[in-house]
Amino acid sequence: MIENGLLIRPAEAAELPLLARIERRAARLFSPADLPSALSEHTLPAETLSAARDAGLLWVADDAGRAVGFALAEIVDGQLHLAEMDVDPDHARRGIGSALLRHALAQAWLRGCAAVTLTTFAHLPWNAPFYRRHGFIEFEPPAGSALADQLRAEAAAGLRNRVAMRRAQA
Repeated sequence: MIENGLLIRPAEAAELPLLARIERRAARLFSPADLPSALSEHTLPAETLSAARDAGLLWVADDAGRAVGFALAEIVDGQLHLAEMDVDPDHARRGIGSALLRHALAQAWLRGCAAVTLTTFAHLPWNAPFYRRHGFIEFEPPAGSALADQLRAEAAAGLRNRVAMRRAQA
């Protein structure tokens, strides 16, 4: 999918190591109060990236042949779950995150998912408010669901002000 001069496409195996760099650079935008220092250098394991790529759930924003952002999804509680989305800060405020998000939504609908879910910070402008502008609403995951367990695990890891959000297919 080409949008605003960007190509949103499946990630290639050779690009996987570059995604950790994007993830680390994006993490620097968070204060230690939101993202504890111990987590700010943590990146997605190579196995996770590779498995998502193999499942067709890892996409990159390609700007002139260079990955400048990515989105990784997984299936959680039977729905497409946006597990990670990062844009290199040098390429921020150009609609890359929005393009990646629209692509993930389109992929969810093509797969027959009724909704897309995610967890994010409630108070940061490039988190919950960004997703609200794209039709997501906050919701309380059902007790015992994988998403409820994920929110608890995020809190236990030191992440604060996290919410679950959902966007149903229109």
